[in-house]
Amino acid sequence: MKLKRDEILDQLLEGIKKGKSIEDCLRAYPEFAEELEPLLRLAERIEDLPKPEPNPEAVESVLTKIRKMAVKERQKEKKFSFRKIFSLQPAFVRAIAVVLLIIFIGWTSMSLSAKSVPGDFLYPIKLFTEKVQYTLTVSPEGKAELHLVFADRRTNELVLSFKEGEMINKVLLNAMLNEAQSALKYSESLSAERSAILVAKVGKCNQHQQRVLEEIKPMACRDDTTVVNEAINLCAERHRCMGYMLNPESSDEQPPYPCWKKCCNWQ
Repeated sequence: MKLKRDEILDQLLEGIKKGKSIEDCLRAYPEFAEELEPLLRLAERIEDLPKPEPNPEAVESVLTKIRKMAVKERQKEKKFSFRKIFSLQPAFVRAIAVVLLIIFIGWTSMSLSAKSVPGDFLYPIKLFTEKVQYTLTVSPEGKAELHLVFADRRTNELVLSFKEGEMINKVLLNAMLNEAQSALKYSESLSAERSAILVAKVGKCNQHQQRVLEEIKPMACRDDTTVVNEAINLCAERHRCMGYMLNPESSDEQPPYPCWKKCCNWQ
């Protein structure tokens, strides 16, 4: 029995997933090689792409094109089934379907993961999304702003985690303070004016973190009190350090710069 193009395409995609090359897969069906090779290469590229955030205008544009194509086919033939779209232009329609599916899944996953906290199933997706966003950001100022955003997220997650278990999540505590530290490092690569603005923003972030830790401290268990005290003292040192960076003439003492160079790693 002769296999349909769609069935052949499914078999070839399955073969690629198992590690076969596109050329090896197409050798079994040389008569369809010219038609199926572009689609296989597209599917291979899509497999490696990160989940994109959807552009509503782009999605609407694609859907409009599909609707217009469907209307034209209805005019040509009264008896029309959705299956005929795939038989008429399998490569184009399948490519559109794959792209839309990836957009939908990526959009849904990232929207849900944004509200997740450590321990949730979608939390790794949240961290992966942040990593992609950071990688795609080119400017030092943009990267510093992202570090501040991530620091704020880790602070909120630390509070939620503490409320649920009444224990300090040391991984989140380390991440919270290290994100602020990473943001300040970019001040060295900016102009004096922009550097001062960034230092001021990091200062506000640092003060917020210190207030949160001071609110948590009275409710923390004895084992966590030492770590919280150390973190509060570090925030206080950073505050003095940034005060000197903004107004070096107002102090005769050198600031404790080493507090910005070390990474927090409480176990």
